[in-house]
Amino acid sequence: MTKVYIGKLLPDIRPFPILNKHLGKKPYAGKKAYRAIFDEMNFSFIELTQNPEEADFFLLPHNFFSIKDKTYVDQFVAHAEKYQKRALIFAFGDKEEDMDIHNTIIFRYSGYRYKGKKENEIIIPTQIYAGDILEDSLFYIREKKETPTVSFCGWAEFNTFRQRTRYFLEIFKSNIKKYLFFNTYALVHLKGVCWRKKALRALKNSPFIRTSFLIRDFYSANKNTIVGDSMELRREYIENIQDSDFVLIARGDANMAARFYETLVLGRIPVVIDTEWVLPLEDVIDYKKFVVFVPHKDIKNTDKYIREYWDKLTNEEFHTIQKLARDTFMKYLKFDSSLRYIFENKLKP
Repeated sequence: MTKVYIGKLLPDIRPFPILNKHLGKKPYAGKKAYRAIFDEMNFSFIELTQNPEEADFFLLPHNFFSIKDKTYVDQFVAHAEKYQKRALIFAFGDKEEDMDIHNTIIFRYSGYRYKGKKENEIIIPTQIYAGDILEDSLFYIREKKETPTVSFCGWAEFNTFRQRTRYFLEIFKSNIKKYLFFNTYALVHLKGVCWRKKALRALKNSPFIRTSFLIRDFYSANKNTIVGDSMELRREYIENIQDSDFVLIARGDANMAARFYETLVLGRIPVVIDTEWVLPLEDVIDYKKFVVFVPHKDIKNTDKYIREYWDKLTNEEFHTIQKLARDTFMKYLKFDSSLRYIFENKLKP
């Protein structure tokens, strides 16, 4: 059990959802599944205390990126330092800005390997979109066939001139940074749709794999962009993963993808277009056992990386990998399970 002190909450901002039950918040009753899922999680390894001297840590009670007036953060960190405690900060969002805040431990869900490991930064999973995908009945073992099936279901096309223009402008700006300013890592910062389109083109006519692509021209996890019935779209997405051996994974707006975790929970093998990803608990989890990593510079050969991995497997080994993927998710990468492990094994007051 880790004791935390949270101080005074800001009245106009929701608390970070791991604190909902501790603060007596009613379960979320709205239509946003990614908010409701926190009510299904167990954060009992955290204990609130009103006495800052008793606390193991100070825990900033709001998401860092939701706080507009950062004076609140500065004062919170200074208060922690007064009691010789470290402040825990959740910086949850797609923003990629570097955060240099003294006397803190910062939790983020993405990073870049080329930037090096920061002593006070911990990469954690993002939450999966909804709890429906956790049902045991959705996980089943596939048999190994001669040719593997690679799937993708999601946004990888454009339905407006504005979207196409932004896409080409982003590529143009990245190329300027790379070739004129010699920024070696400029391209890894391209948004996910750019990498999805590249990877899908590379796989489309490959003789080494079968493809199962359901390409959409909208983002289905946002109420402002979704087109169609959300339940039906979700069903298609889950079945697309289930009915495959490998799932194509490219970064989103942040350098990670919720699809990565949802692929693992269903026991399928992620094919990660590696744009300098940093994954949670890399010192604990041997990801290469159940993930295919494709260097972003070699994306044109994605099918060969998949086939090489596939051809080394026996049917029994394929069964084992599917179970390992799901078991690893449930033990280490489910949002509350991951935090529990980190709080109990990684954090030192």
